[in-house]
Amino acid sequence: MTRPRGATALLFVPVVAAVLLIYAPDVGHGFVKDDFGWILRSRVGSVGELGRLFARSDGFYRPAVAVSFALNEWACGLAARCYGFVNLALALLVAGEVFLVGRALGLTPGAAGVAASLWALNWHGVAMAVLWISGRTALLLLAFALAAALAVLRGCRVAAGVACLLALLSKEEAVLLPGILLAWAAVRADSGALRIDLRRAAGFVLPLGLSLVVYFLLRSGTPAYLPSSAPHFYRPTLSPPLLGRNLLEYADRAATMAALATLAVCTATRRWPKTSPAERRVILLGAAWCVVGYGLTVFLPVRSSLYAVFPSVGVALAAAVACAAVWREAGDGTRRWLAIGAGIAALALVPVHWSRNTRWVGAADVSAALLARVQAEAAAAPAGAALLVRDDPSRRNNVTSAVGTLIEDAARLVTNGRVQRAWIEPPPPDWQLAGLTPPRADEPVFCLKFADGAIGPCAP
Repeated sequence: MTRPRGATALLFVPVVAAVLLIYAPDVGHGFVKDDFGWILRSRVGSVGELGRLFARSDGFYRPAVAVSFALNEWACGLAARCYGFVNLALALLVAGEVFLVGRALGLTPGAAGVAASLWALNWHGVAMAVLWISGRTALLLLAFALAAALAVLRGCRVAAGVACLLALLSKEEAVLLPGILLAWAAVRADSGALRIDLRRAAGFVLPLGLSLVVYFLLRSGTPAYLPSSAPHFYRPTLSPPLLGRNLLEYADRAATMAALATLAVCTATRRWPKTSPAERRVILLGAAWCVVGYGLTVFLPVRSSLYAVFPSVGVALAAAVACAAVWREAGDGTRRWLAIGAGIAALALVPVHWSRNTRWVGAADVSAALLARVQAEAAAAPAGAALLVRDDPSRRNNVTSAVGTLIEDAARLVTNGRVQRAWIEPPPPDWQLAGLTPPRADEPVFCLKFADGAIGPCAP
């Protein structure tokens, strides 16, 4: 792609516009489920108290995420839109980092922009990470992981170790990141062929190894989950049926959109990518990023689209290489139509993304309505009164989908601790595991109900 830099940048204006149209109207409609726990347990009274977040765990050990929530609350209080826009800003930051990583790997500005676009427009995972405020765990992991990758590609050893440690402190999937980064440091493309440079990789062993040591030392001082102590759905398994299903579903979530985009480019030009050794290096490194990125989550019984956010970067880089190779062989007229078609496709997908966003937006809207009513009713309720919420299980977006077993954290958060106990009827799944109990017969209760899509009072 040899066009001037300004002209190349203009090609991606529709993509940037599409990303903003997809997410800006829908972010931060309300807090959903784990959001309440993150905000409540990340509260600190001063900057000096941020350090204590590194000594606590609620099963997971993600102090970098806790710090982000503490700073968010200082800046915004409980304004959910502010938290949502932080997530959107993180997603845009990650897209920018994907571009920079592509450039550091030798891609042209246009090809690096394609990689960033394919990652940002992949509705599997990215939408969940942006629209669910707790999804910032995946965004912070990826932001720091890509910073570490950039440091490795530029030969900055200390920066690579620090960024890797921050990724580890964001999400557990990062424990395999040092292996990915060592592979990225080792694989070179010199003199028209791929080769392994063990000496260069050896230079990163100490900083990356130290990041793991520091992480495990910090984690060992907390009751964070171990494979043997985690709930059953977070315990790794070698069950063939489960592994087979996970492999298929996660391949779909990480690769389908990028594969379809590449196929569309090849079909439109009637060409197959002819890649150079340097480009094959990028494909190889992208494959390593994706496969190793799933190295933990593919063995878990629980599935989540958030698990695709990190690995999908590798697929986006590999697909961008393929598209760039086809572009290089195409004529000027074909390139012009490809650029126009890509811009139209990005904007045409906006309504599809909106339809998929409904799940998160609907739950957030129910949550916001419920918490506003809880805050109002709690002021007039007797001291020590418990909250009882009668739900409507016939609706997809209801109280259970909005707050679930975090109902007590939600009530404590918006009433500043005035309401300590809460219950949903019918009870949400795993209510016993969460320690929820229905109100006692002698306990004062104030009651709300969700009916016909609205929250209103009810008789206990």
